[in-house]
Amino acid sequence: MAPILSVLNFIMDVLLYPFRPLPPFWGLLFISILAGLGMILIFSRFSNQPAIARLRKRMGGEVLGILLHVSRPGTVIAFALKLIWSNMLYLGHLLVPMAVMAVPFMLLWGQLDARYGARPLDPGEYRTVTLEFAGEMPSREDMDITAEGVELIPPVVMVDEINEASFRILQYEEGSGQLMAGSTAVEFGRSYEGSGAVVFRGFRGSPGIWSLFTPMYQVRTADPDLSGRWSMPGTDYSVLGGHWSWIAVFLVFSMVSAVAGAKIMKIKV
Repeated sequence: MAPILSVLNFIMDVLLYPFRPLPPFWGLLFISILAGLGMILIFSRFSNQPAIARLRKRMGGEVLGILLHVSRPGTVIAFALKLIWSNMLYLGHLLVPMAVMAVPFMLLWGQLDARYGARPLDPGEYRTVTLEFAGEMPSREDMDITAEGVELIPPVVMVDEINEASFRILQYEEGSGQLMAGSTAVEFGRSYEGSGAVVFRGFRGSPGIWSLFTPMYQVRTADPDLSGRWSMPGTDYSVLGGHWSWIAVFLVFSMVSAVAGAKIMKIKV
């Protein structure tokens, strides 16, 4: 899966390259608009547009029938049942395009979370690193951990029952740092300097298919039994006088883009 993840990262890096000197919001906005247009094009290609148009007209007529016969409960119930059935048919027409969009949407979600959901540590900030051992955990004396650009703060807390070892790190240099755990070298910080870079939050020694959806975890196969994780400070974006998460920015602007694209291209949704 590592080669596929590298291709996905490369595609996002190319798309976001013009936005590297700009604040992160602009790259996130661009991808959100692009995603909205992509979703509406997929919907147009894989949905039955004539059937949806007919259903929308029928549902409009059924709503009007309810409003015009409010004094006749039997008629209102009949129209309401027809409206419910029409809505079920409409939802059925949505299944195919939604299924087509599901995997690309999850891949994009992982990329955006990795790039816009957190920021690297600033000098003077602490974080906890947890190492996970799939096999037998080495003893405290044999635990070989070194670092560059960050300082390891003792003690190393070892939990034998779940094969985990945790310790704190202090970021004392601007930029990325490196952790060496046995034969595995992993990076703290981000994949490159500039807006839209992947902010690393851990690593995996034996990546599976889920590594495609979590690019914030580096793939390090030197020791397949060793993986690790650490939290990074979250970030938000100033939009319309408020503080929005990347999820809010993406959902709002991708939906606006999708609705605008549907109107311009006359796509029935």
